[in-house]
Amino acid sequence: MAFQKRELYRRFYQIFVPQSYTPERRWPLIVFLNGVGENGVDGELQLRAGLPPYVNANEWTFPAFVIAPQCKGPWKFVGEDERVILGSLLAAQREWSIDTDRLYLTGLSQGGCSTFDLGAKYPEVWAALVVVCGAGDPADGPKIQAPTWIFHGELDPSVPPSGPHAWDASNVGGRDMAKLVTGAKYTEYPGADHFIWDRVYADPELWTWLFEQKR
Repeated sequence: MAFQKRELYRRFYQIFVPQSYTPERRWPLIVFLNGVGENGVDGELQLRAGLPPYVNANEWTFPAFVIAPQCKGPWKFVGEDERVILGSLLAAQREWSIDTDRLYLTGLSQGGCSTFDLGAKYPEVWAALVVVCGAGDPADGPKIQAPTWIFHGELDPSVPPSGPHAWDASNVGGRDMAKLVTGAKYTEYPGADHFIWDRVYADPELWTWLFEQKR
């Protein structure tokens, strides 16, 4: 079953239901946070890049629910966007058999930054975080409790792997955050730029690791 468009708090989000879904067992759920190029309120653009295209290409075998909210903008999932994330999680738990010990958060670029933010703000919710070319507040590093895998391109000009970036001078890149988040895994692609998300989400090792994580 492809992504389904839902409305909550007068905002749209998308949810993917696994083809083999049965209520007889509990299912993991992934929240995917989009990059700034997919911001808006149409409820569609956030499916254009990152995890959703991978899920659609593997829709007959992908073994987890995926919620894809859309950041309204201008920058990061805050306020109303954050409310939609939390509300859509609760809505999914009411409608389907969701394993609340296997709720995962991932995002790319802007969404990767928000993955750090929300991972630190709601440490009791997430079983694991996957951050793709994102940056975080150094003060949030010790607050993140979930197992975390951070991916970055060595030559990323948009969100450099080390130091601040143009969108937020108080944040630092994935290489720096990996040293601040206890036990974080860090993968840096030599010579790669900002656009690494297809490579990340197509990596079978990521999915083996992710689905092993439980809260």
